[in-house]
Amino acid sequence: MPGREVTPYPMPRRRRWGWPADVSLALVYLMVAALCHEYLFHMSYGGSGFGEYTYYILAATLAIGCARALPTLAVILVWGGTAAQMLAGVDINFAQIGMLYVVGMVALNGSRVWVLLTGLSIALGSVLGTYYIVAVDSWISNPLFRAMESNGWPSNKQVLAVFAVVISVMTLPWLLGLLFRLFTGRQSAERSTVKAKAEAEGALELARLRAENAALARDVHDVVGHSLAVIIAQADSIRFIPDADVARIRETTGTIADAARRSLGEVRQVLNQTAESQPLGGSPMPSEALQTAQLGLVPPSFSDISGILHGVRTTGYVVTEEMLGQSLPLPAHILPVIRRVIQEMLANALHHGTENTDIGVRHYWGASSYTLSVTNDFCSNFAETRVGTGISGMRERLASVGGTLSIDTDDGAGGVPGTFTIAATFPLNKEWV
Repeated sequence: MPGREVTPYPMPRRRRWGWPADVSLALVYLMVAALCHEYLFHMSYGGSGFGEYTYYILAATLAIGCARALPTLAVILVWGGTAAQMLAGVDINFAQIGMLYVVGMVALNGSRVWVLLTGLSIALGSVLGTYYIVAVDSWISNPLFRAMESNGWPSNKQVLAVFAVVISVMTLPWLLGLLFRLFTGRQSAERSTVKAKAEAEGALELARLRAENAALARDVHDVVGHSLAVIIAQADSIRFIPDADVARIRETTGTIADAARRSLGEVRQVLNQTAESQPLGGSPMPSEALQTAQLGLVPPSFSDISGILHGVRTTGYVVTEEMLGQSLPLPAHILPVIRRVIQEMLANALHHGTENTDIGVRHYWGASSYTLSVTNDFCSNFAETRVGTGISGMRERLASVGGTLSIDTDDGAGGVPGTFTIAATFPLNKEWV
């Protein structure tokens, strides 16, 4: 929407890091592994250096490089490399550091199935790892065993201590990955909620603007259509006035000018109401029920309708008005609808009725409804050529207040004009009385 500030949303974690960061991390791991095996393991424990661990280090390096984007492949690489390492009898080395990183990344980015399988493999790997460390007399267990022997620990507790260390070290990154996954998932849900709320507000604002545009189009159509119909009828009548009857010509042209002025004033009023429908503070307009409660119930303004009918009578048409039933007060928001509907009904009668048609307006007050109808004569050849937006506009306007529109035609025969009746029905609420 124009003028709406759009909050940028953080990119997902995987997209923010990307492959360059993953490859860089894998290369850093490879360099650190080479340095540690050259200057730490080889010098302190008499190992054969980096050459013996080449394949396992490379497998761990590849696993680190794809752990974020392809966690399943990373798990297969680290566990496959570890299994091959145990079968070859190779001691614990820097490749196991890579395994810990992969386990954490699977818990963070992997599917639920692989997160569960990785957790189960940690339990199994801890048991096998403990047995393997004790069996090969690993350099990791020697300091631990010497410390426990100096304190008189029995051998079975020494094995349990190794198992506790192994499972703790392997489980910690997996748990950290799960916790971070929950945290980022919550943040993602909050971002999605904020985004969905912003989109919903934008959609509501767009719907409101479209509704206002449609209402404006209907109002302008009703006002201009009715006024032009009156002006055209008045202008056509001038042709039949004798040239010597200057007073009547002036009266007719004055009526045309008055109709044009009224039309201009009503159009300005419609535009002003549209501009004021949304306050500067952005607060929505009160509901129709609230407006009715604030404005109170008012009787139908038949003076406005009478003024509209008088404008049609000045064109030379015979317009009759009939009241049936006892009139009741109406809520304020229905009165503009009644005014626009009667304007459009009369415009239809002037546009599509016969030249000398009588126009009958009827107000009928029933037990639960108020009906406003207009009847006029029409030629049968006009019945199939009634096109435009007037009828649909009236239906929409009436639907906004719970009303309905009905049309009844009686085709004439033997050169007799047909009768066209259009009626708008408004529901009456007993609580209004």
